[in-house]
Amino acid sequence: MALGASGNLSVQSEAVPREQYASLARQVPLMYALMFLNVLFLAIVTADGGSWAISFGAPLALTVIIGVRAAAWYARRGAVASDDHIRRYLRFTIFRAGAFSLLFGGWGLYLFLAADPFHTTAIALFIFVGSISCCYCLQALPSAAQLVLLFGAMPVTIGLLVSRDWYFTGMGLTFLLGAGVILRTIATTRSAVFESLRSRSEMATLIEALRRSEEHYRYSVELNPQIPWISDPEGQIVEVGPRWTELTGVPAEDALGRGWTDFLHPDDLPEVLAHWNEALTSVDNAVADVRYRVRNTDGSYRWCRARANPRHDSDGRIISWYGTLEDIHDQVTAELALRESEERYRLASHATNDVIWDWSHRTDRIEWGNGAVEVFGYPEASNGTAVSWWKERVHPDDLPGVEATYDRVLSNLQDSWSHEYRFRAAQGNFINLFSRGYVVRDEEGHAVRSIGALLDVTAARRAEEELRWAANHDPLTGLPNRKLFAEVLEQALATATADASYVCVIVIDVDGFKLLNDSMGHAAGDELLRTIARRLQGNLPAEATVARLGGDEFAVIVPGLAPGSARAAVDAALKGVADTLTIDESVLPVSISAGAAVWPADGDDAEEILKSADLALYAAKAEGAGVVREFRSEMRESAESRKSMLRDAREALRDDRIIPFYQAKVDLRSGDVIGFEALLRWHHHRRGLQPPDSIQAAFDDSLLASELTDRMIDRVLADVVAFSEKGVAFGRIAINGSLSDFRRDDFADRILGKFQRAGLSPTLLELEVTESVFVDHLALNVERALRTLVAEGVSIALDDFGTGYASLTHLQQFPVHVLKIDRSFISRLDSADSADFAIVHGVIDIAHRMDIVTVAEGVENDNQLAQLRNLGCDIAQGYLFSRAISAERVPAWLRKWTQNLPVWSDAADNRTTADPPTRSA
Repeated sequence: MALGASGNLSVQSEAVPREQYASLARQVPLMYALMFLNVLFLAIVTADGGSWAISFGAPLALTVIIGVRAAAWYARRGAVASDDHIRRYLRFTIFRAGAFSLLFGGWGLYLFLAADPFHTTAIALFIFVGSISCCYCLQALPSAAQLVLLFGAMPVTIGLLVSRDWYFTGMGLTFLLGAGVILRTIATTRSAVFESLRSRSEMATLIEALRRSEEHYRYSVELNPQIPWISDPEGQIVEVGPRWTELTGVPAEDALGRGWTDFLHPDDLPEVLAHWNEALTSVDNAVADVRYRVRNTDGSYRWCRARANPRHDSDGRIISWYGTLEDIHDQVTAELALRESEERYRLASHATNDVIWDWSHRTDRIEWGNGAVEVFGYPEASNGTAVSWWKERVHPDDLPGVEATYDRVLSNLQDSWSHEYRFRAAQGNFINLFSRGYVVRDEEGHAVRSIGALLDVTAARRAEEELRWAANHDPLTGLPNRKLFAEVLEQALATATADASYVCVIVIDVDGFKLLNDSMGHAAGDELLRTIARRLQGNLPAEATVARLGGDEFAVIVPGLAPGSARAAVDAALKGVADTLTIDESVLPVSISAGAAVWPADGDDAEEILKSADLALYAAKAEGAGVVREFRSEMRESAESRKSMLRDAREALRDDRIIPFYQAKVDLRSGDVIGFEALLRWHHHRRGLQPPDSIQAAFDDSLLASELTDRMIDRVLADVVAFSEKGVAFGRIAINGSLSDFRRDDFADRILGKFQRAGLSPTLLELEVTESVFVDHLALNVERALRTLVAEGVSIALDDFGTGYASLTHLQQFPVHVLKIDRSFISRLDSADSADFAIVHGVIDIAHRMDIVTVAEGVENDNQLAQLRNLGCDIAQGYLFSRAISAERVPAWLRKWTQNLPVWSDAADNRTTADPPTRSA
């Protein structure tokens, strides 16, 4: 705190009012008590003379004032007042002291003048003593004390001096002298008080400064992230900061002396001690600065840095060391990470041929980093090159873009960039370089240098090109795939729209490709596909495109055609494609089917024209192998019909509208019903009951065909359970199985599982298959399934025998119990001289010789029946005996048939049903 005038003012303005207020709080109550006594005795002394108002009214008023003020000060005694309140109290106290003294002095003067000589001296003494008593009590507030003497004692004193009585005059002089002494004493006391306050203020300031200094030092030690420490000249630690405990978890006392070395990492301790001893023994420039690891509270180690400087005495001898221990673990970790990152980048740059470059815009030279010679092939690159040297080797097509980039950089339009360009290497070939850079500018924004890295991406671009090619081409034939074919077709149609030409699309399918693959292996199949691809490419003009859409399907786009030239283009494209092929000294016949469509006649866009070609191919394959068909509008109608069939089949399955109808099979010797064939019917929500032909397309769909078979089996088993519960002897129930049922290789297990869950014997089932299942590539699956079923007692019937591609060897390879002669032969069985008669005769004879039962389908008249009985056919079915009927009608129909056996039957036996005929060798 500053001393002098400003200091006095500061003390007076702050400390004096508080001290005055405190003194008054102690003295004012006493003052009012003394005043009360003076007023009381004055009233008593003057009670026998004067008016009532002066003798009693004035003392009463003064007494009330004294009481009120005394009570106010008493109530204020325990309160804590602010500086503003204190100043306000002091000002009002001065005012009230003057006013009260004026009242008291005036009353006293009146009493002095009006009293008799006997009481005059007493009155004067009471007034003077009362005034000086109040003055003494108000000495802490000199202004108030002076007013008390002036207005309280001075009127009577003046009255004594002018009384013309030497006794009174002497008393007046005595009063003046006493008042002077009192005022002098008050002034001296005031100076002493001010001096005391100044001393106390200075002492308080010094104490506060010392307290703040100690607090500052304490917090600087406790909160400082560094740990301060002190050692003696021999290096023994004598004091260490409290954060040592936070760091190590042990008391600071354990670090004293040489104890701190117990917490150092063992690998760091020798070097640290050597450095510390060197600092202790150094004569000049002694300093300690070392980094080491300190064991943390959790047992881990953190990097710290210890620094210390010595303190010397007047003779230059070291008397102590002052140092700090700083936690630099994050810094060291970052340094190690940076060093590792730099090493990793160096290795990565070396491994990936990354080339660092530094271009000085002031000298127009480029310094190339390691790897530039290996990437570029130019030895001179190791010593740096001119910018012009580099630009001369940038591909001419890429140079404008490169220069535009650097113009933007030099124009302060961008600070960083990345681009790719081609660069002529020393071997003369162009390599692909990917460059990244950043410009460094001066204070005015001018480019000073650019720094960046080059990466040789030639191999990556080549790989991308190969991937792009692979994404658009067939790897086996090298032809465009379906994706690229669609893009080329879109472009061809756009061109044709512009020049009003025609585009022909041909879709080609290799007939019997699966059979070839299965019989001769995939290598032969692949060679066949490659050969067809080469032949197609050889037949087509340069502007045409041939693609492999997948599997054994190819497609051709022939653009730029004139009206009416599409057929000639198709013939030219397919010429010689189906010629035989020799593989491993085996001559293979090649057969292809094709469908063609012409834009814009057969479709408005690429999708529609390709769909039209597919429909033409579908129609061609339906007619047989090796057929080529052009699109016709009715093909689209046929396709729509097929979609409708598939939709109807799905809805019938979904709504459970698949219904089995049953057609009886009759023994041609006994006339007995030996079983039924379950025939599929389905119910249309508008057209009613429908035959299977109305959803024929569903049987060509693998998934739907399998679902239809499963649904038929479920419904038949439900009917069989109902027949059994009613005691109806129905024999075997024949159910048709398709090729699609055998694709999943679990057909037999599905059938047997259904019979087991229904609690029925599999011997009640006869499974009918067509000849096509034996020649498909799934023949092994078929044989395995049939033998599994036969082992459980299921009878196997070969349906539509003689109409397919089956060989007689299949009757030996596969377990067949029944041959069903197709209705096409039975319908023409008119006489013994017809060819059909010979075929039926031969089939029956072969079957009997192989112990196989024969069934004639579609028997509709007595002539056919007689011929079949004469040829020895075992069983017949057809309209002559019964149409297909619902399950509800079967029991009644059986009863009627049993009661009215045909005349040609063996009526001697009254059996209602008979076991199916069997043959023994």
